[in-house]
Amino acid sequence: MEYYYTPKQYISTSSLTIVDDEAKHLSRVLRKKQGEEIYVTDGEGNLYKTLIQQANKVIIECSIIEKTFGLNEPEIKINLYQSLIKNPDRFEFAVEKATELGVHSIYPIITENTINKTTNKTERWQAIALSAMKQSQRCVLPKVFEPVEFSDAVKNSGSSLKLIADEKISEGRIRIDNAEINSDTIDIFIGPEGGFTIDEVNLSVSSGFKVISLGARKYRSETAAIIAIANLIR
Repeated sequence: MEYYYTPKQYISTSSLTIVDDEAKHLSRVLRKKQGEEIYVTDGEGNLYKTLIQQANKVIIECSIIEKTFGLNEPEIKINLYQSLIKNPDRFEFAVEKATELGVHSIYPIITENTINKTTNKTERWQAIALSAMKQSQRCVLPKVFEPVEFSDAVKNSGSSLKLIADEKISEGRIRIDNAEINSDTIDIFIGPEGGFTIDEVNLSVSSGFKVISLGARKYRSETAAIIAIANLIR
């Protein structure tokens, strides 16, 4: 069963409308027709079972049969602060897999060891998140923000549980698979190639972060993000 997407502005109490690329995909590629049932999400937690009333190349009109909320969504809201990666494809992979796993939002961050500091493909990253949301049958579309400097990200981190993955500082570090989850919102920071600097880790610790270890092996940045999220969403 595939999920499709339409913004909340196109949804009323009894009907919804699908437009633009999503409508073209449904009508031209999938050949959806009047009388067929499809599932549509607004990306804000709502899922609608609908019946197509009208379908053409530019618009799909549906009546709403049933509405559910929060289906397939984790109870914990995880905000991923993912460092930009040298290879853009690997960062896009991180966005895709983080969305599939259930993150609530994604903040690209620029650190001292970040190589492509000027990279900003927010629109493309958001499109990747949208595709991954539908494929994984989620009802929440993670917001992908524009890249932000590490120090600003630390300053603005507001979750009650704030974590940073690092292998350089061992004092007080906890393993991710042993982390005590006592919060419904978590911020997790993942470094780039070369990881975070000691100064960056110290800054985060002084701001209330806990340092976590992902295990004995050294992982690529995008792999580290997947491991961290998978261990936090239980």
